[in-house]
Amino acid sequence: MTAGEEPPTTSRRRFLDTTLRLTASGAFTAVAGTLAAGCDGSGAADGAAGAGGRAVTGADAVRRPFATGAPGPVTAQDLVDADTLWSWVDRMTAVGPRHTGSAAHRGHIDDLERQLRGYGLTVTRHPTRLAQWLAGRWSLQVTDAGGTAWTLPVASYRPCSGETGPAGVTGPVVDLGPGDEAAYQAAAGDSADAGASAGAGGGGGAAGPLTGAVVVVDAPIARLRASVLTDLAYAVHPPTARAEFAQEDYSRVWLGVPPAPDLATARAHGAVAMIEISGQSPALAAGQYTPHQQEHAGLPALRLDRESGARLRALLARGPARATLVLTADRRETTVDYLLARLPGAGPPGTRAGTVLVATHTDGQNAVEENGGPALCALAEYFSRFPAATRSRDLLFMFSPNHMTADGATVKPDAWLRAHPEITAGVEMALVAEHLGTLGWDDQGGTGPYRATGRTEPVAVAVGNSDTLRTLAQDEVRTSGLARAGIQKPFQNGLYGEGTFAYRLGIPTIAMITGPAYLLQVAPGGNLDKLDRALLHQHTVFLASLLHRMMELPGGIPR
Repeated sequence: MTAGEEPPTTSRRRFLDTTLRLTASGAFTAVAGTLAAGCDGSGAADGAAGAGGRAVTGADAVRRPFATGAPGPVTAQDLVDADTLWSWVDRMTAVGPRHTGSAAHRGHIDDLERQLRGYGLTVTRHPTRLAQWLAGRWSLQVTDAGGTAWTLPVASYRPCSGETGPAGVTGPVVDLGPGDEAAYQAAAGDSADAGASAGAGGGGGAAGPLTGAVVVVDAPIARLRASVLTDLAYAVHPPTARAEFAQEDYSRVWLGVPPAPDLATARAHGAVAMIEISGQSPALAAGQYTPHQQEHAGLPALRLDRESGARLRALLARGPARATLVLTADRRETTVDYLLARLPGAGPPGTRAGTVLVATHTDGQNAVEENGGPALCALAEYFSRFPAATRSRDLLFMFSPNHMTADGATVKPDAWLRAHPEITAGVEMALVAEHLGTLGWDDQGGTGPYRATGRTEPVAVAVGNSDTLRTLAQDEVRTSGLARAGIQKPFQNGLYGEGTFAYRLGIPTIAMITGPAYLLQVAPGGNLDKLDRALLHQHTVFLASLLHRMMELPGGIPR
C-alpha cells in the first residue's frame, strides 16, 4: 500500500458498493490518495478525485407527501428519520474526500443541487475563481551516513505548500528543531563555519547557508483543555459540563496553535523542502489536512507522526544524511460554484418578513467535513412540505465551495456576498451548520494511544450581532436538551467557522459547530465510524427547531 492509496473500508458491503459504482464510471483507480502512514505516497491526484462525485443521483432523495397546517414546533418525528439522514452522509462520504475543486467535490455539489431541486427549491449556481491545488503523490526517502536508504512513513502532506516533479527534490537534511529564526541563524552559522573550513582546505565554498537543504522542524500542537470553549461562553448546558470540559483534552491541530512552521522563512534561507514532525500518534496524525487554509507557498512540505519523526532523528544522529522528498500536485486556475437554493415564503397578508440565510460549505475531507450539506437538505425537505402561505419568511440556503482554501486562492463568502448585494438584500439573519453528530476521540495531547473518549464532542452554538438571537439560542439549547453545549461569544472577529462570514457582514447569526480531533483527517471510511447516527439526527432536529423559531420572529433585523 502507498501513502496515496486508500485501503478497503472496514465494511465489506461498503467496499463492494463503492467498487461497483467507480468501476461503472471508469474511475476505480482514482479512489487512491487517502493519506496512509507508512507508505510511499503513490496514488491518483487529489486523493479520491476520480470518484467524480456521481456515485448516485439525487433521484433517491426522499420526497414525503405535502403537509397540512404550518411548520413547527419541530420534533424528531417531523424530519426525515435518522436512517435516511445517515444514508445521505454515507452517500457523500462514499465518493471519498471532496477536496476543493476536485471531481468528487464538484459531483457532491451536483448531487446537492439535484436533491434540492427535487424538493421544489429554486436553485442557482455561481462560479467563483479558484487557484486549485490537488495533491498527487508524496513520499520521503532518507539516505543515512552509511549510505543506506530508508523509506519513512509519511503521515500527511501540507496542502498548497508547494510541489515537486515526479523525481522529487534531494538535499542534505538539516534539523532546525523549533524552526524559529534563531534556529535558522544558528544553522546558517554552522554552515558558514563548515564552508570556511572547506575553503581553507582548498575546496569550493557553499553557495549559501542552507541552500538546497531539506529542513526538519518541530510542528507542535498546544495541549489545551475544552475549557477554552467555556471561557468564551455566555452559558453552558448543562451547567455541570463546565467541570467536565476543564478536564477534557482539546489539543486540536486544526486550531493552528501554535502556527504551523513558516514555509516562507525556510524558503528565504534557501531550503528546497521541509519535513515537519508532529507530536501526534500515528493513527491521529495520518491524513491530517492541515493547515487547511494554507496560502500557496512554493515550498513542498510533508508531515511525520511522532514515531516516524523519532526514527528520522535517530538516522540523523548517525551523521550527515540526505533526503529525497516527493510531493506532486495538480495546480491550475479554475472556478468552483457557490450553490444557492431559495424556498419562498408568503405568510398571511401584511406579515411577510425578511429572509433567513441558512448556510454551510461543500468541500471537506470526510463524513464530518462537511455534513452540514445533508443536514440543510433535511431542513429544506421539511419546510418545503408546507404551503408557502404558512412560511412568513423566505429561506435562502447557501452552500459555499471554498472553506478549505486560503483567502488569496478564491473569493470567500463574506467578500462574495459583499459583491452581490442583490443576494443579501432582504436577509435579516443567518443560521449556519457544520460538523454534526461527532463523538470524542483523542490521544491525550500526543501522550497516549488514539482512542474513543466515550463522550460526545462539545458543541459550540455561537451567536453574533443580536441579543435577541442569543436569548433564543440559549432557550432552544435548554428546551431541546442539547448536551455539552456552549452558547459562544464571537472570537477574533469570527464565529468559529463558516458562520464568520455572515457575522462579518453584520448579519445577526447563529452558528452550530463541533471541532473533533479528526475534523480534517482523510481516513479509510471517511471517519464515518466516529459519528453517531442518533446524535446526528438530534443535532439536525435542533437546527430545524431553531430555524422555525427564527422564522417566527417579528419582521425586521433582530437586535
